Amino acid sequence: MNIIRKATAALTAAAVLAVGSAMPAIAATTGDLNNDGVIDSFDLVLCRKNLITMFSGGQADMLGDIDGNGSIQINDLVLLQKYVLGSIKEFPQASTTTTTVTATTTTSSAPVTTTTTTTVSSGDSYMKKMATDIHLHEDSSVTEKKGGVDYGKIEKKTYYSKDAEREKNLNILLPPGYDGSQKYPVMYVFHGIFGSEDSMTDDSMKIQTMLGNLIASGEAEKMIIVFPQMFTTKDRSLFPAFSNESSRAYDAVREDLENSIMPFMEENYSIKAGRENTAVTGFSMGGREALYVGVTRPQLYGYVGGVCPAPGIFPTVDGNMTHEGCMLPSEFCFGSAPSPYVLMITCTRFDGTVGDAPESYHKALEQNGVEHIWHELTDGDHGSISVRAHMYNFLRYAFKA
Repeated sequence: MNIIRKATAALTAAAVLAVGSAMPAIAATTGDLNNDGVIDSFDLVLCRKNLITMFSGGQADMLGDIDGNGSIQINDLVLLQKYVLGSIKEFPQASTTTTTVTATTTTSSAPVTTTTTTTVSSGDSYMKKMATDIHLHEDSSVTEKKGGVDYGKIEKKTYYSKDAEREKNLNILLPPGYDGSQKYPVMYVFHGIFGSEDSMTDDSMKIQTMLGNLIASGEAEKMIIVFPQMFTTKDRSLFPAFSNESSRAYDAVREDLENSIMPFMEENYSIKAGRENTAVTGFSMGGREALYVGVTRPQLYGYVGGVCPAPGIFPTVDGNMTHEGCMLPSEFCFGSAPSPYVLMITCTRFDGTVGDAPESYHKALEQNGVEHIWHELTDGDHGSISVRAHMYNFLRYAFKA
């Protein structure tokens, strides 16, 4: 509630400056909470009261649902303030498109047809286009190495981590025909808890093979993929564990990327700069961190994903520990910052390892009106099957918006 009060107090203070310069009401009545025919700072004050009512479980006036996602959230206050102050001329038109994807998986005995539901919120967008082309699982041929196809090469490098105050390792997958005179977009892929920079390059993940085949078929851009060792701490006595201290060391990969890994890549490799050329995704704890990094640093990452993301972005309790969390569900959004071109969560419906953590992130994004793709597998596991399904879709649409 303190966060809400601070945010809404700032919005109300800004609204006072706009009194007497209200804009004409738009055709719809959304935003005109006092029904006086104009949308002004008085409506902003009422929207603030509606937010407090909504959070306390009361009945709110849905004219304050500015983004049309079915609830009153801080994002609605931000949009209404922008309208009153004249920085936007109309409210976004929100909708929800649900695409049911039918995929045929060939096994050693017979083809099996299964379905999954992929949901993308909001109107026409690059993500909506992507959602109509989501595959339940990767095509089987894309994970097989073929004659005449260049699969690039993996280089293991050492860099100095300013945040860990020591040398750390990372693996760098260079694309086929890497040429230092050309520039390439970069994707950062995070491993799970207790993992290392080698975990996601394991052959069961098939990332190198899939990328090579997708580039050869023209379905993916040539890109560099970086596999960091996430655990970042100056405390030499701290090791990966199910604890909040350990989680904070994994969270610190955000700073390690910005302060050390990205500068190392810029200095040693020919890369394209800008969020439109930078992606981040990961598995399990790495999925949690990729979402955390992407949501809190939207100016840096234009493509964000997570596979079976672990709990802990929000305060919560699971079978292993009580998580202190990095933010509240209401803060899991972009506000006035640019949203990613792609924000995608892949999970398997029956994941006994991370439980309902992936769905909690999906629901928070829905509540906050954040456009995203929810890719739920009806089969699969907390492992390479889910990773391959995610990476196949993510690789095909990265760096093309």
